[in-house]
Amino acid sequence: MLNEEEVNKVFNRLKNHPNLLESIRELLDITEGVKGIEVADDAEFALIPEVRGLGKKCLEDWAKHQVNEQEAKTREMKLRQHSKKKLSWHTTFGIVGMEERCFLQAGKLIRPFSFSSKVRCRGYSLPLERAITDFGADIAFGKVGEKMKEHYGIETSSSMVRLITQEHARKIAKLKKEAVSQEAIIISETDGSMVPIVEIDEIDKQAKKDARKARKVCWKEAKLSLARGKDRANRFYAGSIGTAEQAGQQMLECALIAGLKEGSYVHAISDGPPWIAEQIKLNFCNRSGHLIDFYHLCGYLSEAAIWCNIFEPKKWLEESKEKLKAGKSREVFKEIEIKFKALDHPEQENGLVRCYRYMEKRLDMMNYKSALDKGLPIGSGEIESSLKAVVQKRLKIAGAWWRTENANAMLNLRIGRLNGYWEAYWNSYKAAA
Repeated sequence: MLNEEEVNKVFNRLKNHPNLLESIRELLDITEGVKGIEVADDAEFALIPEVRGLGKKCLEDWAKHQVNEQEAKTREMKLRQHSKKKLSWHTTFGIVGMEERCFLQAGKLIRPFSFSSKVRCRGYSLPLERAITDFGADIAFGKVGEKMKEHYGIETSSSMVRLITQEHARKIAKLKKEAVSQEAIIISETDGSMVPIVEIDEIDKQAKKDARKARKVCWKEAKLSLARGKDRANRFYAGSIGTAEQAGQQMLECALIAGLKEGSYVHAISDGPPWIAEQIKLNFCNRSGHLIDFYHLCGYLSEAAIWCNIFEPKKWLEESKEKLKAGKSREVFKEIEIKFKALDHPEQENGLVRCYRYMEKRLDMMNYKSALDKGLPIGSGEIESSLKAVVQKRLKIAGAWWRTENANAMLNLRIGRLNGYWEAYWNSYKAAA
């Protein structure tokens, strides 16, 4: 609580800022009921624009004060005085504008306030860039302007939203990542989702002199990996549109962040593509176990059920599931193999043939009993739901087509937030500014 003397000092200081006094009076009128507002929500709605306006006026008065201070310091250096130039920049309170005196030093124009305050004319403040990037990571760039208008009361162009978001998306990927703990058992899952990609043929572009006619669209797989400690809820992600080798490095990267150490056991689950199995062996060697997603395998078994027991396919399917969980996968496969070899035309595609071919190559990845005995998962539902939340929710929205480097940047941005690097990134960016 301020005493009377301190209150008088504050009031005398406010006299130097008539704009602030006006806004404070408006705030007091709302606070003391002068405006007759009785509903809490109405009071809040009335306060929002006043608080925004007060923030903008504070920034403007701060800028004027800094301009005067920097100008005085520069005059002491006996530099040649030059004309005044207008300066404005975008903030979360709106556009802040003022004039600053310029000086000449060895023929070079010096702008003292711009240099000391690190403000670029028509630039965007860091808090504003943070808000834009946060929205741009989740919704279409063209929709971010609507969100900014709704929540901050300011206008933002979609082109600037795209540039700002993609710039920070590329930078957040370079942030150094550290393990949060050390775990004896790591759960690792990997899967992929197709992403719409647009590519520009540079030779075609030069020949046709029109980038639009040199474009081609295609789909590429975004490979996503997650890892967590056995008894941990927090997941750590890594992903990109790239080669199998790069995806293997991502598996290792997120496992290390999750707490992989010397002697840790990696329990890997996937839907069985050969490249994942190969990368698990290359990156985790003999300290890992690789399971085929149980429910993915059950999908193949359900197709084969009618061929194995035409009268009671559902009963056969349920019995086969129990056998798999009991460690009798080879027994299930043997039954399917007998039916497969009895086919007159095994080259023809059907549910039994697909199931036989799938299981034949993956029999050593069906040790479900061991996993269940250790309390480990046998399904890859975590990575499948993560693909929807991390990749598809942003990269596969209606009308979105990406260049590969931009898609990777956006993927890294979303992963960085999920991995808990968001605050650390902005703090490091602020420190480096």
